[in-house]
Amino acid sequence: MLLFVLAFLSFYASVHYYLYRKVNQAFVFGLWSRLVLGLFLSFATLSPVIWRVLDSKGVVELSRPLAFVALLWMGFVIYFFLVGVVVDLYRRFHSPGPRKALLITLTLSLLLSAYSHAETYYLQVYRFTIETPKLPPGRELKILHISDLHLGPIMRGERVEMVRKVYDREKPDIVLATGDMVDGNMKGLEYLADMLAQMRPPLGKFAVLGNHEFYVGHEQAIAFLERAGFKVLRGEATAVGGLLNVAGVDDPAGERLGYGAFTDELKVLKGVDTSRFTVLLKHRPEVRREVLPYVDLVLAGHTHGGVLFFVGYTVLRLLYETDRGIKELAPGKFIVVSKGVGTGGPPMRLLSPPDVVLITLRGQSL
Repeated sequence: MLLFVLAFLSFYASVHYYLYRKVNQAFVFGLWSRLVLGLFLSFATLSPVIWRVLDSKGVVELSRPLAFVALLWMGFVIYFFLVGVVVDLYRRFHSPGPRKALLITLTLSLLLSAYSHAETYYLQVYRFTIETPKLPPGRELKILHISDLHLGPIMRGERVEMVRKVYDREKPDIVLATGDMVDGNMKGLEYLADMLAQMRPPLGKFAVLGNHEFYVGHEQAIAFLERAGFKVLRGEATAVGGLLNVAGVDDPAGERLGYGAFTDELKVLKGVDTSRFTVLLKHRPEVRREVLPYVDLVLAGHTHGGVLFFVGYTVLRLLYETDRGIKELAPGKFIVVSKGVGTGGPPMRLLSPPDVVLITLRGQSL
């Protein structure tokens, strides 16, 4: 975790230094102006750590407004860096002056930031149907799969309401959540759990822990999820309604942080009755091939579709089974990955809008 934080801060400091250089190339600043700009950008670089520490200590009156400003700034400055690199390449063949280049970079970065923030409010609903002989012929069972709400300093009631509207319209039989539902100190945010608790599907609600639940305190996350009406599956499987097995494992971040996480999905699945349709809940879309004889459907999240679409379609598809949607792992064996409802970093997305997934299981004759 420490190595990740140091690597991130090194990258983030480099991004801010890039902005500092571009501003200084465009304008002739005196010593004091450069000092003020440098101090501001230094604070901005450290702000993600500052608000996380404040949040973990329960100083939510400061952490929450700081988080909102810091994460919006983070999204903007990363866009500034990406756009600036493209403008720099353009300047190799054309010669707009440094001020004009800065104006172009600022304008495009602001437009991308505004659009990307707006995109986080346009929830998509993906629908998939899986036919299986493990349900009675003609019997249908509807699953609502939700992931990555990241409830906490930034993501609040509007994210829960987006999910509830789908739930009220579709009336699923069961709700399954695949981690990162909680992403901050939940002091004073119990009402969010109460909002989620109003979803009462006939076959219940089940959830697993993602990496962010372990980052911010998995015990408070479990308490929140249980208040919201979810049964948290930690290396266990349960029979549901005589129709399904639902199994769940913790995210590996729990092991790395020394929390005694339960991540051995093969051990969990070997004990299930495979004559029933079996669903495995996990946070990351990674599947060990030796578990496939014991599972029919894997549900996961974590990827956010890369947040920036080109990250999802390139890097994440090399790291994981897929960054979004459905993929057949073997004949009759599927994984479905949600891009999530919220965001864990800047409240921005680029052509990777939030989603929930509706999966209809349909019984067929042998």
